[in-house]
Amino acid sequence: MSNKAKIGLIGGIVLVLIILIYFFGINRDKSYVTDNWIETYDPADKGPYGTYVMKELLDTVGLFGDFIEIDSKVEKSLEDDEDIYDIYFFIGPENHIKDESIDKLLTFIDNGNTAFIATQKMPDLLNDEFFLNTFDIYQNVRDSAQILNFEHPELRHKSFQFDYVYNNKIDKKYWKFYQEDNFDLWDENEAFILGRNEIGMPNFIKITYGEGAIFFHSNPYVFTNVCMLKSNGFEYAENILKHIPPGRVQWDRYNLNRHWNSNNGNNGSGGGEERRSIMEFIFKNKPLTWAFIILVITAFLYAVFKGKRMQDIVKPVESKENTSLRYIDTISSLYLQEKKHGKLIHLKEKTFLNYIAEHYYLSSPKIDEKFIDKLAEKSQVQKDRIKDIFSMFDGLKSQAEVEDDTLIELHRRIEYFYKKCK
Repeated sequence: MSNKAKIGLIGGIVLVLIILIYFFGINRDKSYVTDNWIETYDPADKGPYGTYVMKELLDTVGLFGDFIEIDSKVEKSLEDDEDIYDIYFFIGPENHIKDESIDKLLTFIDNGNTAFIATQKMPDLLNDEFFLNTFDIYQNVRDSAQILNFEHPELRHKSFQFDYVYNNKIDKKYWKFYQEDNFDLWDENEAFILGRNEIGMPNFIKITYGEGAIFFHSNPYVFTNVCMLKSNGFEYAENILKHIPPGRVQWDRYNLNRHWNSNNGNNGSGGGEERRSIMEFIFKNKPLTWAFIILVITAFLYAVFKGKRMQDIVKPVESKENTSLRYIDTISSLYLQEKKHGKLIHLKEKTFLNYIAEHYYLSSPKIDEKFIDKLAEKSQVQKDRIKDIFSMFDGLKSQAEVEDDTLIELHRRIEYFYKKCK
């Protein structure tokens, strides 16, 4: 390519960029910001009104087990395992759960599980179940900020202020609070007010239901990223979770949106969403517009300057495979086949101690109580489980003969540690 052609090409690219910046880059609305301020409340959304930080808190707080996301109807996807304490979890401006799903949810709670629902609007059937006057559940406060507190004696001294932020500006909104003494209780069920605002209006309540309980929170906004990224909001959410018994969280994303029945159609009489083309959606969203522009320019530049290969492709050097674990497995199999159980136990103990040393930097010539305490703290595996493994090692060393079932039990205990350790 000649110099004149290169200069012309670069000049053309600069001209295109100037045109694009003029049409898309000039911000005529001074209040506009590049962030997407749509209230998604989606645990995968890292925008201001997503709940990604809350999801990360649940994943790392250490009180909750496996995390499940519900992406379909509750009656089909909500799991109720007898051996696991389950928690139905929902955060959003409105819960669009259907009546048939509510029946499943109530049975789920009655069986001894928990539900946490933070929303400003619940379906009528759920309101009928838990509130006496369903037409007067909430009392509204229009303000730009609210100060929230907890009723628990250990938390009562601390106040948490939340400002309503929209488009990077503090604005006013309607904050909802529950009407006190409006809870519908039956049999031996009880209602507890767990949190209020500074003038005593309840926003966080617990109602026992059968063998389980349901927690209601009327301000889902405080669990969005824009609040959780502040230390004040993060601490408030941590204290909320302290009220909920530990268990497996099942986060309902499906009912953040309204789902129309497929047989209703979309004949212009309402129902369903208006279908738009992909390009229309992209150019109505400024961040996506800029991403598309950058993609096109990058692809164009790549095609121009990389059309001709500069040099031969250098083949990558394959890294050597670490075969130590395969070697250990092979040796273990040989010991097991030859009934050399003593050597196999010694090998397993050595492998287990090497794993601990590599992952937690713990080593000791003597396995004592202090060593086990440190290992339990770092691995977050129960101390009794760890002690059982080393006790079994010590007991088997002194035995002349070891049954196969005993070796299987030792292997099972070690595998439990590998699966549960952090």
